[in-house]
Amino acid sequence: MKPGTLLILLGIVLMVGGGLALANPFAASIAVTTLVGAFFLLAGVLQLWVAVFDTSVPHRVWTGFVGLLGLLAGVALVADPLAGVVSLTLLVGIVFLITGAIRLGMAWRLRETPLFWVLLLSGAASVLIGFLVVGNIAAAATALLGLLLGIQLLVDGVGLIALGLASRRP
Repeated sequence: MKPGTLLILLGIVLMVGGGLALANPFAASIAVTTLVGAFFLLAGVLQLWVAVFDTSVPHRVWTGFVGLLGLLAGVALVADPLAGVVSLTLLVGIVFLITGAIRLGMAWRLRETPLFWVLLLSGAASVLIGFLVVGNIAAAATALLGLLLGIQLLVDGVGLIALGLASRRP
């Protein structure tokens, strides 16, 4: 099978996954939280393994401490994905607030350039979204992560299909 065809097929699969995530954002949010928890578990176990058994690693105590934190975060997310959804949604809201504030600061510093309005509007939108998420965490937690996942999968799918079609042209 040609690489272009594989890219198109992968794009279609991602678009279907994105559609399913958008159709049931709560289930997608739980799935994202469980997957993030599994990755934290794996990373924590591996870091603890390295800290205990690899004596050549500098800062073994810190490596072990970070591994233990990762392991605990993973257990918490996998054991109670609903609470994890709330925690991750709050984190996403805070990230929106911080990145929006940074963009607003950049806009202010670049107010004499053509980038001013783009950065100002982008920063204001991010801050607004951050306040909406943090201000109503109960409503946001039920759907935000699933919606973000669905949108990301759709955009990635469209991008891969476009790349696959472009790679088929001589």
